[in-house]
Amino acid sequence: MGLMWYLMGMLTTAALWGYLHLRQYYHLDWKANLGIIGAFGFAWICIGWSWASFVESEPQSGAMGLLNFGLLALFLGAYTWRKFIKPAKKMP
Repeated sequence: MGLMWYLMGMLTTAALWGYLHLRQYYHLDWKANLGIIGAFGFAWICIGWSWASFVESEPQSGAMGLLNFGLLALFLGAYTWRKFIKPAKKMP
């Protein structure tokens, strides 16, 4: 479980760096920020829920976490990218 928390901390740090890099090339309004935060939140819950479930020998719970939270994070991230981030590219 200690490895899970370490990796989730690294994921959080990498996501923050990615967000700061994304902000340099795209104009992010409140809808884009909300979508990014939501997608990251669901991905974070997915990893924590699924990893803990698999460690505790509950594979059905882990699979449910992957399906419910993981797919929601993917859909929300893809929708946010297509509708709010990609059209708002900054011109050099």
